[in-house]
Formats: sequence, C-alpha cells, structure tokens
Amino acid sequence: MANLTKKKIAVHEGVIRPNLVRALESFHAPDQQRVTSYYLNLDPGHWGSSDAFRRALKTSLATYRQEIEQQETRHEVRQSLLHDLEVVEELAPTVYGERSTRGLACFLGSESEQAYVLPLPWPVRERAFFEDQFVLWPLKLLLDQSDRYAIILTDKDDARLFLFFLERIEEMTEVHDEVPGRIRFPVRTKQIQYMNKQVEYSHQHFDNVAETALRWFEREPFQHLIIGGLWEILPQFESRLHRYLRDRIVARWDIDAMHTPTPAVRERAQQEEAQVLKHQAEATWQAIQDNRLQRGAVGPEEVFAALWRQQVETLLEAPGVARPGYRCTNCTRLSLSGDPCVECGSDQKTEVDALYEEALLDAMEQSAHVREWEDPALHAVDSIAALKRF
Repeated sequence: MANLTKKKIAVHEGVIRPNLVRALESFHAPDQQRVTSYYLNLDPGHWGSSDAFRRALKTSLATYRQEIEQQETRHEVRQSLLHDLEVVEELAPTVYGERSTRGLACFLGSESEQAYVLPLPWPVRERAFFEDQFVLWPLKLLLDQSDRYAIILTDKDDARLFLFFLERIEEMTEVHDEVPGRIRFPVRTKQIQYMNKQVEYSHQHFDNVAETALRWFEREPFQHLIIGGLWEILPQFESRLHRYLRDRIVARWDIDAMHTPTPAVRERAQQEEAQVLKHQAEATWQAIQDNRLQRGAVGPEEVFAALWRQQVETLLEAPGVARPGYRCTNCTRLSLSGDPCVECGSDQKTEVDALYEEALLDAMEQSAHVREWEDPALHAVDSIAALKRF
C-alpha cells in the first residue's frame, strides 16, 4: 500500500479547473480497490476555535472508522481506507482557519496512490464515501455557485492572462510579440512611417492576445472578463476582441500589465467580484419585491417552507448570522420552533446549532444559487429571503 502522508500531499493552491474535475471523474480504482471522498466543513463561523474543530473531526472520523471496519471487503482494502482516514485527520487541522477556506474536499486512494485535497470558499455538509470511484456531485453543486473571471492585462507587446475562480487566481499564459522600439528620425516622413509601423505591430499583438483569449474561452468558458493596461491603449485592444468576449467585460483597469504582482491582481479581482455579486443580490431582492406574492419568500419561516418544497431559485442570506433552530426528523423541514412540524405534524425534531447555514446547504443541494448579502433591507426581514422558481 502506498504511504500517503500529509507531507506528501499538497493542498491544491490553484484554480479548480474543468480538466481537474474530469480527471477525478474518470478515475476508477482497479482490482476491486476503493477510494475515499471526504467533504469537511471548515467554516470558522460554525466551529469557532481550532480545538473545537479538532474535537468534532475526531468524533466524526471515529464513526467513519467503524463504518470502514464493518465493510465486507478484503483486509487490504479496509486498511487502505483507514489509512485515508488517518491522512484526513492529520491534514484537515493544518488547513483550518486559512484565508478563503470554509470547506475541504479530499479525494484519497492510498492503495491507488491518488491524493487530491481541494480547499473551498463555501461551507459543505460533512460526508464520506467509500466507493470504487470518487463521488463528485457535492463538489459540482458547489462549483456552480461561483462565476469564472478571465483577466487579460496587456501592453503593446506583452500580455498576461489569468483565471480567477472561487477566490483563487492562476496565471494561465503569457503572450509576447516583438514590436520595434522608439527611434527618432531627422526626416519627418520617415518618422511618421516608423510610427505607423509601430502601431501596426502593436495591433498585431492585440490580435494575437484576442485570438489566444478566444481559444481559451472555447476550451474553458468563463462568465466575466476584466481587461487591463495603460488607459490609452485599452480601447484599441478592446476593439480587437471577439464579440463573445466584449459582451463579458465587467471592468477595465488602468494598470501596469507586466509588473503588477499576482496577489495584487487577485485582490483587485476580488473587489470586482464583490461588486458583481452585490448587483446580483440587489437584482434578486428587487425581483422578490416585484413578485412578492407569486415568487417571494421573506423571513426564515417562508424561506424554510420554500426550501422544503424545493422551490428556491436564489437564496439571499446576510453573512455571519448564527442562530439555533430545529429540523424535523420525519420530513427534514427546518424551523425556528421546536413545536410539532407544520408540514407533517411530527413532534420529533433535532436541534440545529447553525440554522441559516443548514438553509444555505439545503439550497445548494437543490441547485439553487446562494448569495450572501449585507444590506439593511435584508436584515429587516430577519436576514434571509428567497426568490422562488414558481
């Protein structure tokens, strides 16, 4: 059995790209082996201290250990699964509290020498699967919550192309073209001819960058585009972009294309994403107000009812709101009250420490969009609302 250890497993630092998801999806364990898919909630707002998280992790993994030991399979397979569990127990606390990490998806196969650990900016419902291939549907639901942003920074002869997704950034490629340098000619006509040649070469560079971006978009579609460079050249570059890309532009930056460090690009992209998300939330809120009777759900009980009926299209929640509540053990409906369930009448309920987080997770599992929105209008209705599909 391969000795997968925390020191040998690198937590994925780049963007979760489609080819990675396809690689995970296509893997099948050989010779009746099994692999492990763990989804862990690392949201500090849920657990609080790292010690509390460690205790909860140890308790949940003890349950999974019993499940593994009871599996009717070869001893070597059980040992491999138990080793995967030990890796998770060792690795997860080292990631807890990291910036932009509220969840963790671990895909491990000690016997097959497979190890992928993906930090996530959304909380996830804790799950473990022991199958002959990785279980990806919870990951795919989460990936659908966020949009992909392409960032193109260009000057007259060089360009850098980035992908920003799930609060992480990755430089995809660079484009370099030779453009003649500046030369002074004593004859004015020759000077004008040379300057025209410079412009021609820079336009060819813009065409190359635009073509590279279009090919990238065809391979890995993105929803939004940010372009940046010296302010005076951006209109020239934008005019060379294909309409598919121009229609996706959400921001234009006056920026040093080649010398701005990647962390600074990431920080600025986060600000742009925050504005896009704010506009989306505001549009959702307005749609709720415009269709209050037919498609609006305002306040916790109306939203919980819509979630139970699987009607929610978009859920709005104020970030950081923590309140306890209940879930019916018979029909799973959430509620503020411990009284008998308003849907099925059952008085069997379990207490829920983080009620709004459970609503968020329920919404994502129903393929609804979730938007965290800080606004007085939402706070006025107890910090939660939803736009229903019907």
